[in-house]
Amino acid sequence: MRAVALIGGKGTRLRPITQTVPKSMVPLRNRPYVQYMVDTMKTAGLDGVVFSMGYLPEPIQQYFAEKDLNGFSLDYVVEDQPLGTAGGIKNAEGYLEEGPFVATNGDILTGIDLAEVIQAHLDSEALATVTLTSVDDPTAYGLVEVDHRLRVKRFVEKPSSDEIHTSLVNAGIYVLEREVLNMIPEGREVSIEREIFPQLQAMGKLGAFVSSAYWRDIGTPRSYLAASNDVLSGTVGKGDDFKDLSIDPSTKLSKDVSLLPPVSIAEGCEIEAGATIGGRTSLGKGCFVGEGAMVEGSILFEGAQIGEGTIVRNSIVGPGAVVHQNCVIRGCSVLGAACVVEEENVLDQGARVNSRVCLPKGVISF
Repeated sequence: MRAVALIGGKGTRLRPITQTVPKSMVPLRNRPYVQYMVDTMKTAGLDGVVFSMGYLPEPIQQYFAEKDLNGFSLDYVVEDQPLGTAGGIKNAEGYLEEGPFVATNGDILTGIDLAEVIQAHLDSEALATVTLTSVDDPTAYGLVEVDHRLRVKRFVEKPSSDEIHTSLVNAGIYVLEREVLNMIPEGREVSIEREIFPQLQAMGKLGAFVSSAYWRDIGTPRSYLAASNDVLSGTVGKGDDFKDLSIDPSTKLSKDVSLLPPVSIAEGCEIEAGATIGGRTSLGKGCFVGEGAMVEGSILFEGAQIGEGTIVRNSIVGPGAVVHQNCVIRGCSVLGAACVVEEENVLDQGARVNSRVCLPKGVISF
């Protein structure tokens, strides 16, 4: 059995990071998210995956070109135009074998056991099985109501408080029979959630698998940071080699550097005297943290530079971004690739600086 992974979206909620980095390649503990997805598929015994791609496909292909996946097969299909979730699956039809297959959205970090989902589908008479998970705030999602046989009986889009009779939402992982492909029109954008699943529900052929396993949508800066925290702490994606303080041997640590785990520091980083790398932080390849600076609860992409005395807290700093001395970057702020923040700026409350933009000295202060 194979899978189709829908990773063609532009990741607009994560901009400016996704102006230069495809969403599926954002790092979690210095491994791209897409690697966690593939590991989950391999663990479930799948034979391979077809990546349904659109936006920035090259970095993903380049990453896997250098990997040995021990017989797990990879294929790529690239959309000429946006095709939606169902259209992206249809576009991969030529790479799928007979029988059922898995389809998954490309912005979900989860501990769901795919093998259990597949077995539940095979034991049912459904043409499709949708995985459901419970969330604390159902008003932010479309809800899915099921009957006693775990058949989907109703979809409720973005409900008001008086419409909430369940906390189950679509977890973005499906097992589909090949007959479902025949229901998807070719050559146009098609939503599997809005166009195909309602048809299957009306036929009584849409099953459900309810999971209580870890699940998080990583598509916003806040949820991406939370997912990074969970991976760093070993809550999800924990491999046999997991360490809560992971420092590449090539890292240059000056005296009096404070490291407060969980922390992941990739190769070629340099951290100067008196700096603090606080809990739930990852530093990508070749990052620099200046004297007396503090980086806490944050993600620094490859080549990010943090100046002397600067504080970065609960924020995301993109590839090659430079933050000069005595700045404060906090409150889920996001800096795009190769941007420059001159000294004495204070960014807060989700501020975003686009790629290659330069903020002059002291122009922003919250």
